[in-house]
This record gives sequence, C-alpha cells and structure tokens, in this order.
Amino acid sequence: MLMVAEGYYATNNPFQKHGPKGFTETKMIGVRKLFVRTDLPGVGQDEYTASIDDSKKSVTIRTWPPPPGINIAFHPRIYKTTTHLKCDCCEIGSFTHQVSDGVLRLVITMTPINNQDQIPDVQEEGRHRFLHDTDNYAAEFTGHTLLVHPDLLLPEGSPPRMAYAFKQLPDGSAHVSLDMPGVSKGYFTAEVEDGTRVIVTGRAPAVSHDSNGRFYSAIAATISNPTGTNLVFTVEGGPENGVLRLNIRV
Repeated sequence: MLMVAEGYYATNNPFQKHGPKGFTETKMIGVRKLFVRTDLPGVGQDEYTASIDDSKKSVTIRTWPPPPGINIAFHPRIYKTTTHLKCDCCEIGSFTHQVSDGVLRLVITMTPINNQDQIPDVQEEGRHRFLHDTDNYAAEFTGHTLLVHPDLLLPEGSPPRMAYAFKQLPDGSAHVSLDMPGVSKGYFTAEVEDGTRVIVTGRAPAVSHDSNGRFYSAIAATISNPTGTNLVFTVEGGPENGVLRLNIRV
C-alpha cells in the first residue's frame, strides 16, 4: 500500500493504480438514462434487494450477509446505497440492476414530469449531464487519507472495515483479503518475490457503461524469516465477489 508523493492514486482503494477512481461513478447515457457504478466488495450477485422509493426519485440497494455455511474469515459487510435523481423535471420510470465481482451497476430510465417532455432533447441532456455526471479522474480522488466506504453499515462500536485485512489461522497459516472490485477469476496474479513477499495484481475490465477498466497491485503479505533459511510457502485462493482472498501456508 505504497503512496506516491501526492498520496494514494485513489483514496477509495489503496491498491488501485489506474482507471476511474471513487466508490461510485455516475453518468448519463442518453437523454433520460442514468448509469451508476458502485463498488460493493464482498457482495454476491444474489445478496441484495433493490427498490424505488414512493416519490419515484431514488433507488435504494440493501445487501445482506452471505447464506449460512459460506466460509469467510472476516465479518461480512453490509451496505445500503441510495441513488437520487438530482433534477426536478423527472422521476424514475424503471431501472435495471446487476451485481458482479463486487460491483453494482444500475441503469435508471427517467420519465419527464410537469410537461418537461416539451423541452428540446439537447437542452435537457446537457442539464442532466451537468447534474449527474461525475469526473472520476479528478484530483480530489487522490490524497494521503484512505476513505471508509460511505454506504457501509457498521454495528455500534465496531471499527470500519478497510480494503485490507489479515488473520492468523490456527494451523499457523495466514489469510489475507484485499478489495479489488471488478476483478474476477482469470484476471489476477499472485507471485512470491525474493522468497519473502507475496505480490498480487488484478485487472477489472470495463463492463457495461463503465468509463474505463481498473488495475490493482499490492504487496499482499511479507513473510518473516529470522533464521535466514530458504522458506517454501504456498499461496492459494483467488478473487471472490470483488475481494481477493488468499491463504498463505509456510
């Protein structure tokens, strides 16, 4: 989790090195269609609900823990994220949603109200882009302080769960997890360097209307070797729901 002089490339994820930054990306993909990409690392494709509020001005996604019997080393994360229409000329007519590799993608179809359909499309699209489009390459997304996911629900008194977690297992091995939203099996590497460090990379290709793909890299773990002998250890695991989970056995 090394920083460059100006800080982390993306304050939402210490491992991200390239691509659009921020937990959420929104942009218009037509006159009245809004695309939203939100990172929800750890959430599976069937572990959430989606609903429109009574005012038809927002969509809320609620997630829940994985079903009993799923073996995870750390306490599961639960999110509640809401996307609001920022204009007063439309309401939500319909929406589609999908979660894959720990990334939620919404496409919201906006319906004009109060005769707003009489406004020229070019004028309306420009106004919607001004209100809804985000610049996910802006300098504000780079800095020295890592951010907690704003949609993460925390039990009272619990510390925030960040993008990296480490746990020593009873058999002497270690389990590490690194958030890499959008990375699926076949798009990561895990290699042992100098016999002491586990180096990982992950590539998240652009999907749907994503502005671009993302690339991650990190030192997942450093193995202490006080004896100076040649250590032999194995690295097992891979990405699951946008989280790279590895077991390191010496």
